[in-house]
Amino acid sequence: ILTPTGLVLTNNHVIDQATAISVTLVTTGKSYQARVVGYDSTDDVAVLQLIGASGLKTITPGNSDKVQLGDRVLAIGNAGGRGGTPSTAQGIINAKNRTISASDTGAGTTETLHGMLQTDAPIQEGDSGGPLVNSSGAVIGMDTAANSSGGFNQQGATTGFAIPINSGLAIAKKIVDGQASATVHIGEAGFMGIEAADSAQ
Repeated sequence: ILTPTGLVLTNNHVIDQATAISVTLVTTGKSYQARVVGYDSTDDVAVLQLIGASGLKTITPGNSDKVQLGDRVLAIGNAGGRGGTPSTAQGIINAKNRTISASDTGAGTTETLHGMLQTDAPIQEGDSGGPLVNSSGAVIGMDTAANSSGGFNQQGATTGFAIPINSGLAIAKKIVDGQASATVHIGEAGFMGIEAADSAQ
């Protein structure tokens, strides 16, 4: 959560192709309908607005440019999509500025992401969009992908990847400011509805 009024940073692949989005706060159990403010599918970033939200607790952003190899981190998310109490995974930063090819099993797509933080925290499917925090509790990245012998975003992953928070927030600012570009799209994605029917005999 970026603002008390409910601006939320997440991965584009989490909300891609959604026709309705509901967000539940784990701290209160309260649910909000959300609209897509905009997204950057190239860098896998999206911003949501929780409708009717106010007084929400926000993240404390860190400075991902100052992350060092060996820094201890905690990945927070929703491993396995089970909901309820957030899942956590401990680890360290073991590489920076990684370029990866990440597969989205739900959409059946693959994307190339650049500048990623790499951690040995066992990020799992469902953790995407969650914060990667440092030992002070500041958010230094957004959980995005994981690698295991079974491929990306599979349970039992041994290498996780996160979008540096500086990059994620810079893209989010462009979205919130309405600065559309070749990669930044403002508003929801367009859909075309087609309905098939048997011809009358």
